[in-house]
Amino acid sequence: MPLSGKGSSAADINPNDIENITVLKGAAAAALYGQDAANGVIMITTKKGQVGKVSTTLNVGWQYDIPAHVQQLQRSYAPGSQGFYVDKAMGGWGPLIKEGEQIYDNVGDFLQHGFYHKYDLSLTGGSEKFQAYASANFSRNDGIVPNDYLQRTGAMLKGTYQALESLSITFSANIISNTFRSFASTGMASVYNWPINDPLKNYQEPNGFPRFLYYRDAKKYESPFSPLYSRYNDYGQNERLRNILSGSVNWKPGKNFEITGRLSYDTSSNSYDGYNVPRWDDSVQLPNFMTPFSFSSQSGFEQGTPQWQAEYNDALAAYRKATQELEAFGFPEPLLVSESDPAYEEKLEQYNAAYAESQRKYNEYYMSVPYLNRKDISDMDKNSLGYYSASSGRSHLLTAAAIATYKLELTDDFSIDFLAGTEVRMARGFSMSNAGRDFIIPGTYSLSNTNSDYIFLSDRTSSHSQKRTFGYFGELRGDYKGIASLSVTSRWDWSSTILTNPYYYPSITGGLLFSELFHLSNNYFSYGKLRGNYAVVGKDAPAFLYDRKFKQFATYPDNGYGIDPTLSSADRNLMPEMTYSWEIGADLRFFNSRTRLDAAYYSTKVDNQIVTVRVSPSSGHILQTRNEGAIRNHGLEFTLEQDVIKKRQFSWVSSLNFGLNRGKVTFLPEEVAEITGTQYGDIYTSAYLGGSTTGISGKDYLRTEDGKIIVGEDGYPQIGADKNKLIGNREPKFSAGIVNTLNYKNLSLTFLFDGRLGGDVVNVTGRGLISNGQSKMLETYRGRQVVVNGMVKQEDGTYEPNTTQISLDHQTLINYFFNVSSNFVEDGSFLRLSYLTLGYDLSRMVRSTPLAGLRCTFTGNNLFLLSRYMGADPVSNADTGAGGTGSSGIDNYAVPRTTSFNFSIMATF
Repeated sequence: MPLSGKGSSAADINPNDIENITVLKGAAAAALYGQDAANGVIMITTKKGQVGKVSTTLNVGWQYDIPAHVQQLQRSYAPGSQGFYVDKAMGGWGPLIKEGEQIYDNVGDFLQHGFYHKYDLSLTGGSEKFQAYASANFSRNDGIVPNDYLQRTGAMLKGTYQALESLSITFSANIISNTFRSFASTGMASVYNWPINDPLKNYQEPNGFPRFLYYRDAKKYESPFSPLYSRYNDYGQNERLRNILSGSVNWKPGKNFEITGRLSYDTSSNSYDGYNVPRWDDSVQLPNFMTPFSFSSQSGFEQGTPQWQAEYNDALAAYRKATQELEAFGFPEPLLVSESDPAYEEKLEQYNAAYAESQRKYNEYYMSVPYLNRKDISDMDKNSLGYYSASSGRSHLLTAAAIATYKLELTDDFSIDFLAGTEVRMARGFSMSNAGRDFIIPGTYSLSNTNSDYIFLSDRTSSHSQKRTFGYFGELRGDYKGIASLSVTSRWDWSSTILTNPYYYPSITGGLLFSELFHLSNNYFSYGKLRGNYAVVGKDAPAFLYDRKFKQFATYPDNGYGIDPTLSSADRNLMPEMTYSWEIGADLRFFNSRTRLDAAYYSTKVDNQIVTVRVSPSSGHILQTRNEGAIRNHGLEFTLEQDVIKKRQFSWVSSLNFGLNRGKVTFLPEEVAEITGTQYGDIYTSAYLGGSTTGISGKDYLRTEDGKIIVGEDGYPQIGADKNKLIGNREPKFSAGIVNTLNYKNLSLTFLFDGRLGGDVVNVTGRGLISNGQSKMLETYRGRQVVVNGMVKQEDGTYEPNTTQISLDHQTLINYFFNVSSNFVEDGSFLRLSYLTLGYDLSRMVRSTPLAGLRCTFTGNNLFLLSRYMGADPVSNADTGAGGTGSSGIDNYAVPRTTSFNFSIMATF
């Protein structure tokens, strides 16, 4: 599994099918494994059949999940604004809750306890000629958000056939089926901001439509309702079926000569089927409230002419017909009195009073019933009338490789290994989608039952993609007595997405076991090895990126269509993104290898980054993908492992992992001062020239040279005009973890403490809670008289401490706290007990039974967290699909992490 930063489907691999995992760090592995291994390789080796009689293993487990570290809300204030009560409003900017008034735990009523269970069965066995391994598994995970689940079923068959002494054939087939619910939103933003005196769990009216918290005055069709309505009434299910077929042939035609051929075919099919039930009953449509009658000839006829009079009479008749349904509200007859009439003013006053009273009655009725008027139906997002969508897609990846190796033994102490190979990868994909709105027959949710008047061009989409890469690679490796080694690799790649082909990237790796070379081993110093590598990696672009793209935008007569360039384009001279990296490290062992240290320092530079930037609209596009920018990362990582106690029946091993990284933007185009990522309110992820790649930008207070807030003479802090000021860095100073494993006879205990120092987190959730009056901190600060800790500028340019009090009312907290981005950038340091596992081996107790082995394990996850972060959890990612560091460190109404308790049993027959 190459580490490309693109994500992977490694989660499809059944953990119980894994034999071992090998991590190849750095870019040196890319010469043999291709550009996707720019950040290293995780080699997952699955189990294979064993010689002997058939052995069966059954592994079952159950897990219970509890929401942990939920964002705390205020429980003192009612909904409203400026301290005044507004019934059924969102948030909590109203007065104090009345004594005895019911308060609801809406977050607790929304979240639930999760449950996970898995069942895994595997068989292995075979003869000297043929060995086979087979497994089947099923698991289901019901999450802490209602109706959120993932169900997985899989099967694997793997066999090895020794056709000749020099020829072996291996094949495997793996099928994985994933089914999971899909919703447009988790609903956590609505849950956190729901008023505490209204029960969120009361989400549905008796007629099956949602219970609206209140009706909006301007756009009634956008009125808020409980997210539980969507969770229990809407439907959305994704199904993904993946098949992986692979085979390899290994031939040894002579001594030290080996040829291997590999072929794999990985195909996936995805389908989605879902609907949103109607939020409104449009079978009953209220009349639109009409403006007073007025007339002007549309044809330009002069007043008093027969033509004018006829047009006037038609307009008046149409107006009276349109207002017939308003008679129940006392809608007055049109005022047909000339302004020259002596009684005009009196009659106009009477008409206006009758019109206003009619409008009051209409609005009172309109805001009391769960129906929309015809104007609402015309203006609203038609998805609210019911929405259905279906999509499907397929992807295929064919990979073929041939590798030849030869070992030349020059002497008993010195050998040279030669490797040459070629690889081709062919990927293609297809997807399509359909959608419709407004179900004609209530309760029937299908595409054919939607209103054809509400079909848009974007509802019918399809796409094809295709990509091919081809490469040659080779390695020359020398070894002296296993003490000193040197490896040189080269690779040439051709890609269908890059026009400047081929691109070349080499690497060189060396190691020296100096403890053997200089005979340094003793009871205190057991082992010492130095290593180093330098590598260059080329990386191509996604499929079809440099081609101009067009979209259909209008319908013309005779079934014709127009096309329009899309918002983005790419440079046809796009070059590969190049990564240059080097690393030095050491493996040191002391005291008869009871103390082990593995340390490394690395540096990586990326040039010609393939990024998307804004361009002049005169180009016909707004965005363009091209080679711009360069970054550098360097850091230190080490693992220190200690055998604290090493006895026959009792052992204790402790291991410390430490890592730190520093990223820096070293080049940006002249016209680009910064690159900003996703926006969260007025806060951006950003990267500045000479600054970190994980920056945070937004608004901040004006500050003195030593960083103190500048306060005006009125006592209020002054806010800077710069909306893109660098206000934080999401990169931690370092991360670390300590694993302890203790074994006593048949009992084992393992636990992990991990944490980090530094690394800012953007509390977008906390920002939203301040905006809506729901933040826990408002119980402490709201309404208080405070003196802002800052400095007031004097006439002579000096600064004096501020002494003026201000009141922290609704408006002040919004203007001077909510509107300042830096108030929501917090320290993300933490210490966590990530897991604790207690296992007991019962194999000795079952020797007289058909069981060959039995082991029980209990695990607790996320058991303890110590952090100054005020949000739910300092480890947050607003978009798990974002590459690189795009949204790491952003807490945007995330579903809370869970504390889980797992019990599993593994039996062998």
